[in-house]
Amino acid sequence: MGALLVAGLAVGAPVFDGRIVVNVTGCFAGREIFSALETAEKLGFQSVAALPSGNPKHSLGELPTLGFYDADEAGRQRIKQALSRFKHISIHQAWDNRWRDWIDCAGYVGAEIVTIHPPLRKRSEPLDKYVEAQARFYSEVGDYARSKGVKIGLENTAGSYDDYVRLIRAIKHPVVGATVDVGHCSFFDEVKSIADSDQRARKLNDVIGQLVRDLGPRLFHFHVHNVRRQERMDFSKMTTRRWEPGSFVDHRCVPEGEIDFARLFAAIKEINYRGLFELELEEPQMEEKAVRSAEYLGSLLKRLDMSTGATGKPR
Repeated sequence: MGALLVAGLAVGAPVFDGRIVVNVTGCFAGREIFSALETAEKLGFQSVAALPSGNPKHSLGELPTLGFYDADEAGRQRIKQALSRFKHISIHQAWDNRWRDWIDCAGYVGAEIVTIHPPLRKRSEPLDKYVEAQARFYSEVGDYARSKGVKIGLENTAGSYDDYVRLIRAIKHPVVGATVDVGHCSFFDEVKSIADSDQRARKLNDVIGQLVRDLGPRLFHFHVHNVRRQERMDFSKMTTRRWEPGSFVDHRCVPEGEIDFARLFAAIKEINYRGLFELELEEPQMEEKAVRSAEYLGSLLKRLDMSTGATGKPR
């Protein structure tokens, strides 16, 4: 007789806090989407994220997506059914400009938020003009998202810290806010311009904490991963090596790197953040590092009395 299953998991298997989301597109390279979702469930994740469609790749190979664009109604129903086993669903934009399709996908499968990368300001473009144009556009995006019951999180990717904060604050739409990618904070101009790695790491942690406080209630979502110094990396199992010497390498296991997550979570508690924490890893030891990261995040949530356990709802 097989093991008793509860929500797809053998009794006694770990079940991670419902607010900890694993992005199956990024974390489980080389698998097809249903295998990736089964892996997430097997490992004890209650919540998942994915890209809606496309053919993305990173240093570990091709990545699974939901294949939403090309699926017929039966195929979309199969995707929706597979995702229905999870408490929370997040969608990351595809690498195209089809923003209505990203939102349609999210609404169809019951996702709560779509993360979008806003364009960076060109050096020659006045800040006020950039902010005004982007705020107007993302208000339109917000109207469409609200009609589908979905929120929008604009992710920091690079560029100026002040540009990003100004943009988020300028958008007054109730369903448009920030997705803070803590690893990508290392790409802010104010951080990456520092040559000394120790000083850069200190600045990175200062900037992350300040960003959380500056955004406050406009912070809707987190992308969580660490960064490691390029010279401390083993690239032997990666098919590409896109990071420059002396740089910080992003999408590393959460407890293994330069970011002080205990300090970050203290700032998160200060603002009474109630959203999700989405793991975005690019580690050769895919399952091991996903579990290690989730365990570490869970321990921080419990230590600060922010955990939800199996309920998926903050206390």
